[in-house]
Amino acid sequence: MNVALSFYLMELKKIISYRAEFWLGFLGNVLSQFGVAFFLWKAIFAARGGESIQGYTFGALMLYYLLVPLVERVVYGQEMGYISGEIYDGGLSRYLIYPVSYFRIKYLAHLAQSSVFLIQLMLGLALFLAVFHSPFSLTWPAIGKTLPVLFCSGMLFFIFAINLEMFAFWADNVWSITVLNRLATHLLGGGLIPLAFFPKWAQTVLDWLPFTRLVSFPIRCLLGQVGNLEWIRGLGLTAAWAGIFAISGSLLWRKGLKGYNGVGI
Repeated sequence: MNVALSFYLMELKKIISYRAEFWLGFLGNVLSQFGVAFFLWKAIFAARGGESIQGYTFGALMLYYLLVPLVERVVYGQEMGYISGEIYDGGLSRYLIYPVSYFRIKYLAHLAQSSVFLIQLMLGLALFLAVFHSPFSLTWPAIGKTLPVLFCSGMLFFIFAINLEMFAFWADNVWSITVLNRLATHLLGGGLIPLAFFPKWAQTVLDWLPFTRLVSFPIRCLLGQVGNLEWIRGLGLTAAWAGIFAISGSLLWRKGLKGYNGVGI
């Protein structure tokens, strides 16, 4: 625990060391996505002339699109690519002699990033509710449901992402795979448009896939749209997918290390 805590605190210090870059990146990411969604849906609502679309008012949609980049930052943690990069340049070798698991070190770094992004999520949400009129009110039960969901969703994304990055043991470049993963998660997880706008059959299929557990499910929990039974089922599916990817990741790791030469590619 002392070693783990040291790694965690060290990563937090690295984040705090670049405060201006950290907050500018946060504002740029959130405001750009929110701004595009604001003008796009404002035009759509004006053209349709109705007060709601698929059960979403304009204010509810704007809150949803504010939460999308904030929740994604918490779930995704730090940018991926560092594992494949260390395989390519041979940097992985030094971790193999550490007394701590390589993936435990990387997950602690991921968790430190997510912890700070969680503060940004709460600040962004509080600012929105203070400035704009919204039908949504932040409640303690909703927060209580959301926190474990964010934790489990972040772990699921981390395990899934490292499965893709470990293809670097055999492929010359996995950057395109990680980008495709982000795009698939953003679209199929409800980041691009809420899942309520998908056909019913697509919603049924996506509900069983891991993507919705990374974006849509945490947001709906925070908005108080998830009942107790659905919450338990959602956490169970998240844990099940994490277990599946943990098994496949362990197999890829053992297989990849057999061909790893430690001098880079």
